[in-house]
Parts: sequence; structure tokens; C-alpha cells
Amino acid sequence: MPGMLRPPGAYSAGLDSHDSTEYAALSMISRVEKKARTRAEILAVASRVMAEKGFANTTARDVASEAGVAVGTVFLHFPTMGQLAETVLDETVAAALSAAATDRPAGLVERLVHASDCLYQAYASQPELSRQVIAGSLFEGSTGSPSQLRMGEFRSWVAAEVIAAVDRGEISPIEPGEAFLGYFALYFGALVAGLRGELEPGAQLTLLRTSLQRFLAAREN
Repeated sequence: MPGMLRPPGAYSAGLDSHDSTEYAALSMISRVEKKARTRAEILAVASRVMAEKGFANTTARDVASEAGVAVGTVFLHFPTMGQLAETVLDETVAAALSAAATDRPAGLVERLVHASDCLYQAYASQPELSRQVIAGSLFEGSTGSPSQLRMGEFRSWVAAEVIAAVDRGEISPIEPGEAFLGYFALYFGALVAGLRGELEPGAQLTLLRTSLQRFLAAREN
């Protein structure tokens, strides 16, 4: 009858199956987008707070307060402060590797040195956080952690560069995994020395370049 109130659920009941499915899909997308925005905001705030207060003095409550979310929301996205710190640093490392990929110097050694330089600068921009995360990831990194995933990508990139250098006749044939281990040992040694204040940035690159040249030359003999 005209003017009669429609019973609860009548509006949703009036939707056909296609409309209902579309509504559910849009609701799901909205929730996913909101969750992604919240995660991104937590990371941005955590990066700023850790830079201001230092990793050791930053708590989940600090991050939650600045981000305008509950402490439980922080832990929903990042179960531990260690994982939050690792993800913050990983975003910096990802940006460095992306920057390195836009410039490709001639020659394998120079490409590896250039990529290393981008990474050294990224770690040096957050020295305390870098020391904490690197120390923890050496022995406590969990499977599927940001550090492990990034390492896998980096290993694949180095392997591809080595294979290309061999194909060009630039270096003698070498197993990509062996080449990566040789390079990474040299890269990591210089990285740690830099974070400990034992090597200036320029000295890091000089040491790495010379050591890489010697490593590859030794295989020629």
C-alpha cells in the first residue's frame, strides 16, 4: 500500500544477484584499499619517528599515536617492532635499487659498484636503523621476510648481469651463484665498515671496485 514502510531487508532484497555481487566486490575493494592506506601511513609515520627518536626509543604506541590508529592496528599490520623496522628499511632499499636500475654504466664491475653505491647511500641515510635491522636479519630473519625477499631479487639481478657479461666476452665463464657470493662478500664487508664509521663513502667504493677487479682477474689465471 502507498506510504507503507518497507520491511527490513527489503532494499537489499530488491537487488538482483548481479547487483549484489557487484556491491560485495566494491565493498571488498574498499576494505582492501583502506587497509593498504593504513599500512602505508603506519610505515611513513614509523620512518619519521624512528629517524627522530631512534629505533631503540620508538614504541608501537609512539607510532600509533602519530598515525592516529590504535596500537592493535599497528600490530595487526606488523606483528613485531622488528618487522616494522625491517619493512621501513626495505622500502628505502627498494627505492635505492630502483634508482640504480635507471643508470647502467658500461661494464660489469661499474654496474655492480654503482648499485652498491646506491645501497650504501640508502643505508647511510638511516644508520642506526640499518645496523639494528642488518644485525637481526643475519641470524633471525624469517622465511618470506622483506629482507629475504629483497635479497632474492638482488641475487637474481646480479646473476643476470654476470651472465650478460660472460656472453659479451667481458669476463671468463663463472657460475652465477659463485659470482654473487664473491661479490656480496666484498659488498657486505664494505657496507659494515661504512656503518661502523671505519670507511668514508668514497673509500667504500674504491675498496669494492679494486676488490671486484682482483676477484674477477684471479679467475683469468
